[in-house]
Amino acid sequence: MSELIVSSENRLKIDPEFKNLIPPLTTEEYAGLEESILHEGCRDALIVWGDTLIDGHNRYEICTRHGIPFETAEMFFPSRDDVKLWMMKNQLARRNLNDMQRITIVRKCEDSVRAKAKERQESTQFGGGGNISTTASKARDELGSMAGVSGKTYEHAVTVLETAPAPIVEATMQDALSINAAYQVTKMGPEQQEEIALRIEQGETPKEVVSEVRNRPHVANNSGNNEWYTPADYIEAAREVMGSIDIDPASNDIAQETVKAAVYYTAETNGLDKEWRGNVWMNPPYASDLIGKFIDKLVGELPNIEQAIVLVNNATETEWFGKLISRSSAVCFPRSRVKFYMPDGKTGAPLQGQAVIYFGEHKERFAEVFSGKGWCAIPV
Repeated sequence: MSELIVSSENRLKIDPEFKNLIPPLTTEEYAGLEESILHEGCRDALIVWGDTLIDGHNRYEICTRHGIPFETAEMFFPSRDDVKLWMMKNQLARRNLNDMQRITIVRKCEDSVRAKAKERQESTQFGGGGNISTTASKARDELGSMAGVSGKTYEHAVTVLETAPAPIVEATMQDALSINAAYQVTKMGPEQQEEIALRIEQGETPKEVVSEVRNRPHVANNSGNNEWYTPADYIEAAREVMGSIDIDPASNDIAQETVKAAVYYTAETNGLDKEWRGNVWMNPPYASDLIGKFIDKLVGELPNIEQAIVLVNNATETEWFGKLISRSSAVCFPRSRVKFYMPDGKTGAPLQGQAVIYFGEHKERFAEVFSGKGWCAIPV
């Protein structure tokens, strides 16, 4: 056992690596500790290794700031690895931590755990039973056991810590999202991960956001085989401006239950091969290999059509958006992302905002109707 020597030495060294092993207190926890020390003093000795603090970092900070005396108790360890392992076990035993917080502590000490296991194996004639195994699966299981979880959960948590967006990691640390749910997010595409992270940052409930995105049918941001559909209020606003919708060149049968265009084309009938006339409503496929073709087709058909309203992402940096805006009569940037809907009635919003772009002679009418949805402007 390590020997304890109590002293009143007040000049202590803070080792950044050791301090990083300590899970931070919440604002409320820190305030409660500070209030207790101010009223009752520092009742428990701070633990040091030589002149380096290894336990009581928050108490030391509070006492130093307020000039409150404290005592230290020295412990003796043969190496930094031994110190880290003692700190890990001390934190796991003392604090009321959730699974992710315990895993984070163990993960920070993985190298020390393996180093000490190797020492024991080398010093034991038959390999030392109960040590961290050299096989990956057994090592994973034993590290998980230290954290109080299964080896699989430990492995999934490490993946989350290493690859998930920061809001996802923070949600698991706060117990607002399970490790399994966070791990499923790491298996999603970059755009879905970014959407989830953004929505959590904006205040939505992590569990509900992840569940909604996970259960959402696979989409390619409204590709030619539409699985996301424009909400009816945007369709009706377009109809109010133009008077009618004669052609929807990028659609399908389900979308037409709302659009009700006189003529529409699907991925199978291919609107790119047809002539466009009258008033056109278009929410083009956003797939990179298709959207440019539909924009080029619209620009080429402008002499033949009366009016057109196009709903697209506000990708102002792209060549196709430049072509649209430079030839348009007016544009509306919605105040919030458009909430597209799916056949089951659920809604979803792409990560990027949208723009509604008008072509025709009734730009004042367009601005009047769409001003209720966002900021309207006439391009120069």
